[in-house]
Amino acid sequence: MYKQISYDVPISPLERRFLELAAERSHGATALAHSALAILDSLPRDEWPAMAARLVGVRPSMPLIANAVRLALEIGDPQIVLTQLGLERQRVAKRAAAALIGYTSGVTISNSSAVADTLKSAGIHSMKVVVAGSDDEGHAMVRILRRAGMSAKAVLVSDSDADIGIVGCDAVFTDGSFINRRGTAELARRLRPRVLLVLAESLKRVDHAAPETWPEPELFELVRPSANIQILAGD
Repeated sequence: MYKQISYDVPISPLERRFLELAAERSHGATALAHSALAILDSLPRDEWPAMAARLVGVRPSMPLIANAVRLALEIGDPQIVLTQLGLERQRVAKRAAAALIGYTSGVTISNSSAVADTLKSAGIHSMKVVVAGSDDEGHAMVRILRRAGMSAKAVLVSDSDADIGIVGCDAVFTDGSFINRRGTAELARRLRPRVLLVLAESLKRVDHAAPETWPEPELFELVRPSANIQILAGD
């Protein structure tokens, strides 16, 4: 889902891509990092620093975007970073799928590509996806899982009972707290003592304890550590 954007004057296709990235609300941080790197890669190298400065601040709620862009500048090749992101996501998904062995039903929230990749190779056949309305990005996750041959349905958090929970995240802090879609903390509470598995690529790590506030509070929330929360981080 995109926010409606009105343009009073004609804009370039590149600027349109940037504005759509800023307004995009239906995909997770990994997908948006890919879009940011593609924008950078489409430019002549001498224009990278100026665009990178804009991309780093485009969605401060998702540190992965800024970290991926900075790494692309450091390495000098966005395609290498895209490859690294894909390989790490595969490794995280493989480890997560192993952790799901023995479970038959699960629940998630939002539209995480890491979660989708995990579930496609895991043994869980029945998934619930927590949504908060008809325009919730979780409906896209339901469609993705159904296309992969799984039984999936959208539910309210009050109907989130399952053997295990599995979610992505947008940031992980040194104190074990993490940021994810609003509703995740309630999902974790309702699952206790059952496990909520949190998947986190390495570029989502933030090198300090959780702050008191976070950008885009209408979309994201801070989830504090709990005995039933297990964070599976990338390397």
